[in-house]
Amino acid sequence: MTDKPKRSDELTDRERELLKPYLSDVDANVFALENLNPEVIGGALARYSRAPTGFKETVVREFLNPDGSPNDVKGSQMIDRVVNKFGDESVAELAVAPLCIEEISNLMTKVIEDCRIGGSPIEESTRYVLYDVKKNGRWRYVCPVNVKASGLGKAFVANMDYIFETYARMVEPMQALFRKRLTQDAFEIEVERDGNIQRAGLNALAGANEIKAHRIAYNFTIRSAACDVIRCILPACTQANVGLVGNGRFFSSLITKLLSSDLCEAHELAESIRKALNTQIPTFIKRAGRNAYVADNHQKMRELCRGFFSSIEIESSAEVELLDDKPQAQWVNLLSNMIFPYVRHSSMQIRRVVNSLPEERKRQIFETYMGSRQSKRDRPGRALEYGYPIQFDILAGFAEYRDLQRHRMLTQQRQELGIDLGYSVPEEIDEIGMGSDVQECFERTESLHRDLKRTGMEQEAQYATLFNHFIRWNMGMNLRELGHLVELRTQKAGHPKYRRTAQMMARLYLKRNPEMEPVLQFVDYNDYDGGITRADQEARTARKSLASNLFDDQDD
Repeated sequence: MTDKPKRSDELTDRERELLKPYLSDVDANVFALENLNPEVIGGALARYSRAPTGFKETVVREFLNPDGSPNDVKGSQMIDRVVNKFGDESVAELAVAPLCIEEISNLMTKVIEDCRIGGSPIEESTRYVLYDVKKNGRWRYVCPVNVKASGLGKAFVANMDYIFETYARMVEPMQALFRKRLTQDAFEIEVERDGNIQRAGLNALAGANEIKAHRIAYNFTIRSAACDVIRCILPACTQANVGLVGNGRFFSSLITKLLSSDLCEAHELAESIRKALNTQIPTFIKRAGRNAYVADNHQKMRELCRGFFSSIEIESSAEVELLDDKPQAQWVNLLSNMIFPYVRHSSMQIRRVVNSLPEERKRQIFETYMGSRQSKRDRPGRALEYGYPIQFDILAGFAEYRDLQRHRMLTQQRQELGIDLGYSVPEEIDEIGMGSDVQECFERTESLHRDLKRTGMEQEAQYATLFNHFIRWNMGMNLRELGHLVELRTQKAGHPKYRRTAQMMARLYLKRNPEMEPVLQFVDYNDYDGGITRADQEARTARKSLASNLFDDQDD
């Protein structure tokens, strides 16, 4: 009996021909895969740990039919056995699927993007996209089905319609304001002259392409500046589109998280995601389902924290607090971290309250948070990640949270959206004479928010908050991540509000640890005037567009 070949260079000529449609290079040791079902790829890759041969031999001998077509059933059977029966979850990371999710609320985008590992999202940006046009006769917002069916459905729709009408009325006046601050004649783009890069204004441009590049860059800069301001009244129910590439483990966890939520939109989205992925990686998400442990724990923690904190007034706190973690206070700090997502109070105030409790009450917090675990899959929440050397409490608008949440190499916990912590209104709103209109948006929304909570829809009340309503969240990180975050988020093109937050984080840390200044060397502490922070970036973008002769006409 002849032994099976052990090495990839021992493929038969027939096997090489069969493999050609699926590999970028049959003869290479590094090759890309194509035209294969993700489950076949995952199954074949799963064999790496046990098969004596390489991927090529495994695919051609185990996962292709005699005629060379992929044996999709064999791939699915392999994944089902390894992932769902044996519980080898790392194998669930071997298949990747791209997914588009459209017309979900901004609140739901944060639930998705809070899943940190295994998925890469890209989201429609309220900093670049205007929401001043109806789609199919409706403004772009989500009205949850249970809110629509309640006695507050009409009030919800009327409130959101008013907000979007106000937003639309601000678009042109706000752009006009920024056109005065930065005129088209004064706007410059980068151009290349005799091998040198220089800046040129409108009167120094040469040719139709440079004029076009200048016009596109200028219009985009003005529009973005306007978006940065007027998004202050966009509600959390504003629709957004999300592109998402994730592995099977990520998507299984995401579906489980959505089904374990209290929000109807989350349940509907989970089933839509499952339906879409069943065409790509059905076996990888087969086990996803509602986790009663997680759902019950959230409910019990809300009830417990309501009992502890409902009568305690929220103390005022700084926008950014660098927490001081003394070793002897670790037990109290851990319990405070468990409470944090379920209240509106700052970490420091929570710690003082917890510290004053008798030991049996402290134990009650811990036991409630841990809940009744039935298996290793019943995993407690992120409070157990407490212990980072650097921890911040941050109080800022939901708009700023949306930008800073995207940092995933750390631990974040956020409190629920609400109206208790106040809001801010950009000064440019008064400059265009829309101050009273915007004020009414906040007043109407806060009234709706209170009504929703009174009728028992506490979770749904989050939809009735605006982007500039304040939210509190905490961030735990190591020094390397702090350096990455504050150097990235203080760049000139960033939104002024989150630039301010990142600057404060850097200053507070360096005040306590001045010897670490080299780690935060490239933090930009400047306060740029005019609110047109994207001008320099768009000047460079125009030059790159000219070099490639590719222009994004949608930005015109």
